[in-house]
Amino acid sequence: MQLPKIFGHRGAPDVLPENSLDGFAHTIASGADGIELDVLLTSDGVPVVTHNHRLLADTTRDSAGAFLAEEGPAIGALTYEELCAFDVGGIRPGSEYAKKHPQQQDLPGARVPRLSEVLDLVAKADRPVDVLVELKHDPEDAAEPAPEDFVRAAVDVITATGTQDHCLIHAFDWQILSAAKRVAPQFRRSHLSMSREIHASGNLYDGSPWLDGAPADPEAMLRHLADTGATVWSPLFWELTPAHRELARSLGLQVMVWTMRGEEAIRKGLLADVDGVITDDPALAVRLRDELLAAEATTA
Repeated sequence: MQLPKIFGHRGAPDVLPENSLDGFAHTIASGADGIELDVLLTSDGVPVVTHNHRLLADTTRDSAGAFLAEEGPAIGALTYEELCAFDVGGIRPGSEYAKKHPQQQDLPGARVPRLSEVLDLVAKADRPVDVLVELKHDPEDAAEPAPEDFVRAAVDVITATGTQDHCLIHAFDWQILSAAKRVAPQFRRSHLSMSREIHASGNLYDGSPWLDGAPADPEAMLRHLADTGATVWSPLFWELTPAHRELARSLGLQVMVWTMRGEEAIRKGLLADVDGVITDDPALAVRLRDELLAAEATTA
């Protein structure tokens, strides 16, 4: 049985604050095959690892230790030094986010890390660790950095840390991935997808600027990705069909699905004949994978 690689989604948010250095260290120590992380740029051009364009009120404390009363400032409006004044090491009790990750431990004083700090953990790991480097970019927002500039900023950090062989450029905005092909063709590219039938923020719909000219029809889209030299197709797990999985494979694309939460869902992902699963609890996923492999060995 060939079971998929396991990637910690934003580290391990079921256990530790998302996109935190401790969360990524925990993921690597758990035996996961890789990490998935999110990158934005500060106003002074520092690639930092955080998901939302603005600081979340339910996961951010100010310098006095109080949770923000409302959504915080934009990451791109703060210098890295200004960003470090905020504490992102916990969740507001009773919030919807707390209900999503009820077992998450607090890390008082944790700050948003630089991309370089996370990749230093990867470089120092005692085994190869893959990294899905998601560049968060909105093609409909004129204030966003130019895709080429964003890619170059991330690639410069990746190269400086010596982790270029471990990293894939990963994005919902396929303009980013087109830019990566132009300015950093040596990097593997991972195309995220989700239809608007699932969620209003989905990028897979006719005329979508997120697809950078690719067709929204799944079969045509997969053929387009293969023709442009993509490495990975990364769909929402619940949208993946066996037919599209097999087509992607026949075209030479790896299939990595997101985001598996809870034991039942993780088991389904591990048994779905995909190349990778992205999960909020990588340690649990590794344990479940080990159990499946052990069960197979006893019946062989």
